Amino acid sequence: MMNQYFNRIASVLVVMAIMVACNIYTFIPIYRNIASSLSIAQSEVVIAGSSFIFFYACGLLTFANGADRFGKKEILVWGMLASAISTGLVGIAGDFWSLFFIRGFQGFCLGSFAPVAFAYTYDLFSKKKRTLLLAFINSGFLFAGILGQLLSEGITRYSNWTTVFFFFAVVYASLFFIGKQTLPTTSTRSVSVTHQIVTIYKLLLRKELLYCYGIVFTLLASFVAYYDSLTRYLFGSPDVLFLIRAVGMIGVGLSLFTGRLLEAIGVYKTLFMGVAISITSLSIAFIYVYMSEPFIIVVSSVLFVSGISLLIPTVITLIGDMSGDDRSQALSLYSFILLGGTSLAPLVIMQLTYVQSLFLLLGCFLFHAWMGVLLYVERRRRGTGD
Repeated sequence: MMNQYFNRIASVLVVMAIMVACNIYTFIPIYRNIASSLSIAQSEVVIAGSSFIFFYACGLLTFANGADRFGKKEILVWGMLASAISTGLVGIAGDFWSLFFIRGFQGFCLGSFAPVAFAYTYDLFSKKKRTLLLAFINSGFLFAGILGQLLSEGITRYSNWTTVFFFFAVVYASLFFIGKQTLPTTSTRSVSVTHQIVTIYKLLLRKELLYCYGIVFTLLASFVAYYDSLTRYLFGSPDVLFLIRAVGMIGVGLSLFTGRLLEAIGVYKTLFMGVAISITSLSIAFIYVYMSEPFIIVVSSVLFVSGISLLIPTVITLIGDMSGDDRSQALSLYSFILLGGTSLAPLVIMQLTYVQSLFLLLGCFLFHAWMGVLLYVERRRRGTGD
């Protein structure tokens, strides 16, 4: 009975995660189509699309801090309805400014999911099932990085770009009704805005959380940077790129074993394992530069996604365990910082060559290892290391 309960809730949350994250990537393959349709420059479409990131980040903080007061289920399901409406409106945008503001509004509404879902998972399940569900949700986010682009490009190819957003609007509306019927209600507590701001300030003063957030800032950004730089490097080989992306998704499966690894070897060894796998992947990518054999970069892609898939749920587990009753605020900061780093990645990577990008990524993972060592030492000093 407990397994049926877990499976039902997990299925809804994972589908929500995938569909929400898909819209982060929907503009990427259809910039040209939107620009042509609205008779605006492609650069203006990119700018309009960037409003999504800013307002999405604002939504992450806003809704996470309202979840304790209004209820996590309520934020999740009504957030889906608001996302359905705002996403449908993107499809009827008629010029640059309407696209800019509506896309931003859509991002704000979709920001209602991630940190609230993480905190909701902590409320509902014990350690083993919680870790598994967090791994599923984060696997969904990574999977959506590919699926969102494929859906957007495919629908536009057979219809037009507005249909993409009407499609997602219907999906979000459906998830609103499914979530309302399926998801259980959790307890609420009255928390003032002043108290929430003070809580966030106190969280940012804690060394061990700052070490985690240091890792977080460059974590998903590394994922974006890896594939962005590879896309530019292999611009003339679309079939190879498709193969690398598709096969790379195999690596997402490693996150499903995070719970077992955490139990078997502990959270810090799992963290360092993820870093080691990522560094190994980059070492193989360097080999590909000198031996242009597709098999080599495919192996690198699988290992890279595996490393990220292992690191994300591990870091979330660390933050959730360390933050206690302030989990909602701590996880909202996690989501905000994660997305902040991610939004900067394309701007930095576009200035670098492929080899320079690999060196930057290698530096990021060495930084992760350093933060992990500092975190371990700090937790041992406090008597809470595993």
